[in-house]
Amino acid sequence: MAQMLEAKGGKGGKGGSQWDDLADHDNVTKICVRGGREGIQHVQFDYVKSEQPKTGLIHGAFGKGFTQTFEINHLNGEHLASVKGWYDNLSGVIQALQFETNYKTSDVMGYDGNNTTKFTLEVNGKKIIGFHGYAEANLNSLGAYFTTITPAKLACQGGSGGIYWDDGVFTGVRNVYIYATNEIKCIKVDYDNGGKVKTIEHGDNKGTQLEFELDYPNEYITSVEGSCDPDTGGATRVRSLTFKTSKGRVSPTYGNVNTRTFVLESKGRALVGFHGRSGWAIDAIGAYFGPLPIDLPPPAEKLQAKGGDGGDLWDDGVFDGVKKIYVGQGENGVSSVKFEYHKNNSVVAKGDHGKKTMLGYEEFELDFPSEYITAVEGCFDKVMGSESGVVTMLKFKTNKRTSPPFGLESTSSFLIEKEGYKIVGFHGKASHEVHQFGVHVVPITQ
Repeated sequence: MAQMLEAKGGKGGKGGSQWDDLADHDNVTKICVRGGREGIQHVQFDYVKSEQPKTGLIHGAFGKGFTQTFEINHLNGEHLASVKGWYDNLSGVIQALQFETNYKTSDVMGYDGNNTTKFTLEVNGKKIIGFHGYAEANLNSLGAYFTTITPAKLACQGGSGGIYWDDGVFTGVRNVYIYATNEIKCIKVDYDNGGKVKTIEHGDNKGTQLEFELDYPNEYITSVEGSCDPDTGGATRVRSLTFKTSKGRVSPTYGNVNTRTFVLESKGRALVGFHGRSGWAIDAIGAYFGPLPIDLPPPAEKLQAKGGDGGDLWDDGVFDGVKKIYVGQGENGVSSVKFEYHKNNSVVAKGDHGKKTMLGYEEFELDFPSEYITAVEGCFDKVMGSESGVVTMLKFKTNKRTSPPFGLESTSSFLIEKEGYKIVGFHGKASHEVHQFGVHVVPITQ
């Protein structure tokens, strides 16, 4: 399902009539922008849908001014990654636009004046497949639809001999083995198939095996260069191959370089599979390039809860960060807690832990993502009517400030923190009161 980013523009971004190109396209292929002194007059986007071109509608009006176009070669794995825009603070009209693909960046189309506000349409790891917005005499706002980047299949380079094969798409490439003379006789690949090694080879493996080993998963192939000239009999085959990696390494050149060269590359992506043709040698070769490997977040660490031994265990788990904290008060101390977290650009509510009383909740809201919790201070005590120790006070310290104390200080106090770490989740014990309080932490990386 596509992710929709709301239209950005002045005056709430809703001046004029609403338009929507929808999100059922594979890629954006061409952008046309018409503008003048008053700002962008109209935009038009061409798409490809189910491998068929689709000409988009014009959104806005015509007037005197300039026309600029920006084309995207989706057949070579190019996709639209982001849009930057500027709108006038008085009129609300968009004044300028700039488009960026995984290969290149357009000129600024329009005029970035002094009284403008900048906006960006971008989702990390996704591409734009559609637009929406508001327009009348000018373009008043622009929004976009994003979807996950699927692997790009680059066409075979070489001849038409042999039998076609297709390894498909894998998590990554671990090692490549080549058998070569004056041409590439055989290619063998160790793929990462969801954590397990799957080895596939094509061609004639007689002769010396030459290995190009990668520091996987910290290194991946970014491009394949080769040549594919015909021999004296007229048969076109792959004559040489060279691999480049994300660490700037270049493999030896396997085979003999001829005059007809090619490059298999999709900028900003990693090699995740091969396809081609082969018989007694490699007649042709193509490749799949997928999104770059995502750096996994460091594992969270669970710090021991502090307080009494009563109640039942609760654990909210691990999130991207904490958005809002609610602390409920009772006669003996903290009666309940609940939290709002951020996870994958969404707010997740957790709780109540304990029992809410007629006194309700006190709130502490953070300016996520720039603000995060670094420590929790608290007190606990065994009070009348409670079977075990109860948390009587909680106080939260962030990278910017410290919250007021929620509750009353008592004889036993605690501090939960780990230097260089931030809190991304809570756990503890509770009954009709909060007995223990603990945290999950991850290293601070920003």
